[in-house]
Amino acid sequence: MSDLETEDREKENLQDSKADAIAALLVIVVLTTAMYIWVSSQ
Repeated sequence: MSDLETEDREKENLQDSKADAIAALLVIVVLTTAMYIWVSSQ
């Protein structure tokens, strides 16, 4: 049972890492786009 629990936890951690990476990438894209628009409107 402990092996199965460990595997489940590892899968959950990988999914969380993927979600965090996507969220971080999205924030970077949004900020970069906002900065580009702000600079181009100056």
